[in-house]
Amino acid sequence: MHFPRPFTLQAKFLSGLSVATLLMGVCFAGGFYLHMRTVLEEEVRDKARLIFLQVDSIQRYVRSNLRPRMYGVVPDQFIIEAMSSSYISREIMDGMRNVEGQLYRRVAISARNPDYEANTLERELIDYFRANEDAGLWQGYRDVDGAEFYIMARPVVFTEECMYCHGHPETAPQEIINTYGNRGFDHVVNTIGGVDLVGLSVTNGVARLQRTIFGYFGFFALAAMVFFSVTNLLFKVLVVKNIKRLSTMFRDNLEVTGGTELLNKLVERDEIEELEAGMQELNSHLLEARRQLEGYADRLRDMVEERTGDLMHEAQERRADVELFVRLLADMRSSNSRADLWRLTLPEIGRRFRASSVSYVCTFSSQRHFSWPDEAERPRLPDNWVDLLTDSRTCLDEDSAFIPVESSEGTAEGMLCIHWADRRVAKRQDHDLLQALGRQLGMAAENLTALDNLTRQKATLQSIVEGISDPLVLMDSIYGLIMANQAARDLASELSGGVVTDGALLPLFGCTGGKGDCHMAAALQSGRTHVENVTLEGGRSFALNMYPIVSPAPPDDAGGRPNGGGRIVVYARETTREKRMLARVQQSEKMITVGKLAAGLAHEINNPLGVILCYAELLRQNMAEEQQLQDVDVILRHTRQAQRVLTDLLNFARPKPSSDATCDAGRVAAGIAEVFSVQASKKGITLLTDATPGTAIVAMAESKLEQVLSNLVLNALDAVPESGGQVFMGLHARNGMAHVVVKDNGPGVLGDDMGRIFDPFFTTKAPGAGTGLGLTIVYGIVAEAGGAIDVGNDPVLGGARFEVRLPLVRGDQ
Repeated sequence: MHFPRPFTLQAKFLSGLSVATLLMGVCFAGGFYLHMRTVLEEEVRDKARLIFLQVDSIQRYVRSNLRPRMYGVVPDQFIIEAMSSSYISREIMDGMRNVEGQLYRRVAISARNPDYEANTLERELIDYFRANEDAGLWQGYRDVDGAEFYIMARPVVFTEECMYCHGHPETAPQEIINTYGNRGFDHVVNTIGGVDLVGLSVTNGVARLQRTIFGYFGFFALAAMVFFSVTNLLFKVLVVKNIKRLSTMFRDNLEVTGGTELLNKLVERDEIEELEAGMQELNSHLLEARRQLEGYADRLRDMVEERTGDLMHEAQERRADVELFVRLLADMRSSNSRADLWRLTLPEIGRRFRASSVSYVCTFSSQRHFSWPDEAERPRLPDNWVDLLTDSRTCLDEDSAFIPVESSEGTAEGMLCIHWADRRVAKRQDHDLLQALGRQLGMAAENLTALDNLTRQKATLQSIVEGISDPLVLMDSIYGLIMANQAARDLASELSGGVVTDGALLPLFGCTGGKGDCHMAAALQSGRTHVENVTLEGGRSFALNMYPIVSPAPPDDAGGRPNGGGRIVVYARETTREKRMLARVQQSEKMITVGKLAAGLAHEINNPLGVILCYAELLRQNMAEEQQLQDVDVILRHTRQAQRVLTDLLNFARPKPSSDATCDAGRVAAGIAEVFSVQASKKGITLLTDATPGTAIVAMAESKLEQVLSNLVLNALDAVPESGGQVFMGLHARNGMAHVVVKDNGPGVLGDDMGRIFDPFFTTKAPGAGTGLGLTIVYGIVAEAGGAIDVGNDPVLGGARFEVRLPLVRGDQ
C-alpha cells in the first residue's frame, strides 16, 4: 500500500541545487565581466603608451638627426616641414584621424596654429599639470563626442631648446613669423604650455565584452541543464532508489507487526524522515532484543571464562615452546663442540617440559651419552629403538618419551630421552612438538659440525696466508679490503707512515678506482691474471700480481660474462733491489764497452795530438806578429783540452790496481765543503754540510773520495741559481755502509735522463761547459770500491739528489 507525500527528497534536492547553480552562474558572470574589463583596460593602456613611444621616437629623430642635417644643407633657413618637431609629429600622427576609435592631439593654450588650440577637456588637463607639477601622466575615462574614451595625457614643458622657436620673436626664425605671425611666442623655460593627449574608444570593446558575457552565460545555462539532468538521474539511481527500498522494508515490517498508526505518520514525510522514523522503531526493537540477549550472556560468561583459561594455558605453552627454540639457537651459537651443545640444551629441555631427567644417547658411532642432571644414569633404550630411528618416529609411553635426533638430510644421529616423575604431565605432551624438537636439535648439531669444519679450514688458510713472507691481500670489486697478511699490514704501515695499518695496499699504489689508475677492474672483467709494475715517489718499485676470483654470470646474462661482483687476490713483490741490480749490471756492461772503445781511441788520437802540440810550439817560437801568435795559442789551448779528455778516458779505461787504502769520510766531506765555500759565497750560494770527522772510516783512498765529492759538489754549484742557490752535503752511517748525500735546489734530473746520467759524454750543461765524463768517472770509482751511487730528485729542496754508499771499515754501524 503506497501513500502520496507532499514533498519528496528528490524535489528538495533539485530545488537547492537550482538555487546554488543560479548563484554560481551570477558570481561567475560578474567575475568574468570584471576580469575582461581589466584585460580591456590593460590593452587600451598599452596601446596609448605605444602611441606615446611612437611620438617620442619621431621627435627624437627630428631633434637628433633631421634638424642637424637640414642645418648642414640649408644653414640660413628654417624649414618648418623638416625642422619643427611639433609640426612633423602632428602631421604624422594626424593620419590616425581616419582610424576609428583612436585620437591623438598635441595642443596648447594660445597655440601658434589655431587648429591645435586646447579645448575645454584639454584646458582642464593643462590646469591639472600646472597645479601638480610632479605629475608626469594623467589617465582615465572621459566622454568625447558622445563616446566613452580612455584618455592618457602628459604635459608639454618648454625647455631651453624650445626657446629658439617659442621665445622672443626677435630671435625666432623668420619663416615661423611669416607663417604664423606673432602667435606662440613669449614662453618661459620649464613652464607647461600644453599637453600630448592620446584617446582610445572603449565603447566598442565594452559592447563586445557584454556580448561575450551573454554568450558564456548562455553556454553556462545549457551546461547547467545538462548537469541537472545527469545529477537528477544519478541521484535517483544511487540515492532515491536505495532509500525507497529501505522504506519499503520498514513499511512491510510495520504492516506485519501492526504499526498502522506509525505508518500513517510516515507518509506525511519525505524519504529521509521516513527512514529516520523507521530507524527509531528499529532501535526500540533492538533494545528489547538486547535485554533478551543479556540473559543469554550471563549464561555464556561462565563457559567463556572456562574456555579462556584453557586457551591462555595453551598460549603459555606455545610461548614456552618458542622461547625454548630461541634459547636452543642461542646455545648453538655459544657452543664450540657437540658436548657443549648438549650440556647447554638438556637443562633447557628439562625445565620446559617439567621432566625429572633428560638424556641424549649417540647411536651413530661413539655411543656417548649426556644427561641432566649430571648424576642421572644412562637411560635404557626401548627394544625397537632401531625402528624408531629408521622410521623417524617418536615413542611416548606412560612416563618417558624417546625422540630421534636427525639431521636435515634425514640421517639419525642419536636418541633424546625424556623421563617424567608425574605420569599426568607425560600424558599432556604434544607428539608433533617433541618430533620437531628432535629435528631442531639434529640440525643444530649438524650446523655446529659444519661450523667447526669451516673454522678449522679458515684457521689453516689464515696460517698459510700469514706464512707468506710477501704482502698478500684480498680485495672486493670496489677496492674494499677483505683480508691481508702480516706482511701486507707491515708494508702498508711503512708506506703510509703508520696511518694505514689494516693492509689496504692498492690505494697506496695509486689504485683508487679512477679511470686508468690501475688494471684491477679490467682484470675482474676479463677474468684473467694481470701483472703490473708500480714505482712509488721514493723510488721503490713493486710488481703487483692480480688474480681475479670472479663469480659466474647470472642466468639472465646471455653473454656468459663474469659479473662485477667478484674478488681479487693481489700479491705484491718488491722489485727495487732487482731493478737497481739490473741497472748496475747494464751500467757496468756499458762502462766496459765504453772503456775498451775509449782505450783504443785514446791510443790512436793521443800521438797525432802530441805531434800537433809539438809543431804548434815550434811555430809559436818563430812568429812575431801578434795575430799569428793568438791563432797559435788557440791551437795549443784546444790541443791541450783534447789531451785532457783523452787522459780522463785513459784513466777511466785503464785497469786500476786494487788498494787497501782507507780514509775518514767525515773529514774529507768537511774539507771539500771548506774548499768550495769560497766559490759558493762569490756566487751567492748557500753551501751547508752535516759531516762529523771520525764517524765513518770507508774503504777508499782519500784522493779518490775527494775526486768523487768534488765532482758532485761542482755539478751542484753549476746547477743551482746564483743569489739563492742551496747545496747540502751530509754523511751518516747505517747497516755497515756510509751514506754521503749531495743535494741542491736546482732544476733536478728529468725522468728521461735518469738512465743516462752516468753514460760517458752525456751532459746537460751548455756546449763547451763540460765533457760529460765527470759522473762516469765517479761511477767507476765508487763501483771499484764496492759501493753504489743512486740519483733522484730531492722531495724537500726539489733539485737533484746523489747518494753514495761506501762500505764501512769502522765507525758508527
